[in-house]
Formats: sequence, C-alpha cells, structure tokens
Amino acid sequence: MRQLRVRLPLGLAIAGALAPAACGDRQADDAPAQTEPVEDTRTVPSEAAAAQLDDGTAPVEAPLSGDAATTMLTQLAGLGGAMHAAVELCDPNIPADQLAQAKDRQQQEFVKMGGDAAMFDREFASAHDKVRAQYDTATPAQQQQMCAELESMASSAPAPATE
Repeated sequence: MRQLRVRLPLGLAIAGALAPAACGDRQADDAPAQTEPVEDTRTVPSEAAAAQLDDGTAPVEAPLSGDAATTMLTQLAGLGGAMHAAVELCDPNIPADQLAQAKDRQQQEFVKMGGDAAMFDREFASAHDKVRAQYDTATPAQQQQMCAELESMASSAPAPATE
C-alpha cells in the first residue's frame, strides 16, 4: 500500500474547509467544481473602516454561541476525531506525539471558538471510536479505499496557516 504523507493538523484543516457545508450554510448544487485559478480580489476598506482598524487594538474574536454554533462545534470535534483515527490507521508511521500535538491544537481552537474542552473530548473520542470500528470491520479492499480517500482529501486540503 502506498505511504501516506499527511500534513498535520489535517483534521483541523479539513474541518475548517467542511464546517460550512456540515452546518447547512451551503446547499449542494449540480454545478461542476471550479478548476480554473481564481484571481485575488482583495477589497480595500473605506477610510472609516481603515481608521477603526488602525486604532492600535487587536480585533476581538467573539466565541460562537447558540444552538447552531453548538451543533457546528460538535461536528468539528467529531470530524477531528474521525480524521485522527483515519490518519492513525492509514499512516502508522506518524508518531503518536505528533498526533497528540495536533489534537491539542484542535482542542485549543475549539475552546477559542466557544466550545467546552469536555465536549471536545467526548465528541472527538466518539467519532474516533466509530471510525476505528468501521475500519476494523471493513474488508482489506474497503480499508484500502478508505485510506485512498483520506490521501485524496489530504492532497487537496489547503496547507495549514502558519503563525
């Protein structure tokens, strides 16, 4: 089987890309995916907005709240756990400490978005266990397909932002 090269935190990168669709914010359509590069169309803030941005204070990132936010956060934690399990199963060469660091970063981001650390752990573990059970009961061909899909997602996922 081909060796996977997965950039961590894969679960968080994919979770960020899939979150709007998972929450129902976007509807699937029959239009083909855009394959042409998109030009950079940055907007320039108005003078009033620029003055507010230049006041020397950092922007405040408000945590998410409400039922929709709770649902989205639950899905993100679950997606992180599912991806974590998939990476463990499909690329056993990734060190456990590297996976643990990725999980810790995901949990920190989850809490920054307004989630509870205990909820993250619960949803992460639940999804992780489900993926492991699916993998363990799958045929070798199905396991190969699961890993091929993971590799495909990893190669098309945007690179994690660096600080």
